[in-house]
Amino acid sequence: MKYTFKQLHNERINFLVINKNKDNVVINGNNNILLSAPHGVSQVRLGKPKHSEIGSLTTALFLQKHTDSFLIAKTKNNCDDANFDEKSRYKENLINLIKQHKIKYLIDIHGLAPNRECDINLGTHLGKNTISNVDLLDDLQQRLVDNNFIVSIDQPYMAGSHTLSGSINNQFNIWTLQIEINCSITNRKENFDRYKVLLTILTDWIKSIKP
Repeated sequence: MKYTFKQLHNERINFLVINKNKDNVVINGNNNILLSAPHGVSQVRLGKPKHSEIGSLTTALFLQKHTDSFLIAKTKNNCDDANFDEKSRYKENLINLIKQHKIKYLIDIHGLAPNRECDINLGTHLGKNTISNVDLLDDLQQRLVDNNFIVSIDQPYMAGSHTLSGSINNQFNIWTLQIEINCSITNRKENFDRYKVLLTILTDWIKSIKP
């Protein structure tokens, strides 16, 4: 990978600066896969401020560029939580993308606190959100495990019906997955080699998804 740690995260910073006055930004792709980064900026859930998950947006932007997938990313805190609120501008735009472009896969990317025991948490709502293609989930898990990442399924987050992944699966019956990445991997320069391996795994896995 040609990127340095600084270059990779500077792309996220520049993206947010350019789009600081927009609630969310959509980048069109050329497949039926939609990447989502609802927590790349700070948010407010039930009146409580929550920190941004900066690595989630850095990851989503990289994956969009290298897989030519669709992307929706939150770029402004409007005192809402796009992954929790029943209604939001973010969710409305995400739904429109699914309808207009016949999206079949939603990959919702998040950041996991560094004190968590796992490296990657794959949220499936106890398998409900991924049942239409179990092999695809198994393939991702195996790729991660083979490269020494500690993977947890539905723990600590299961992507239930109140989340974007769960609600979109309920509404459209498409394959959805919430990926939580430990921010000690994405945000710490000393772990950049591991992050590069992870980005390669995710890129290759997304490219392997059949239309």
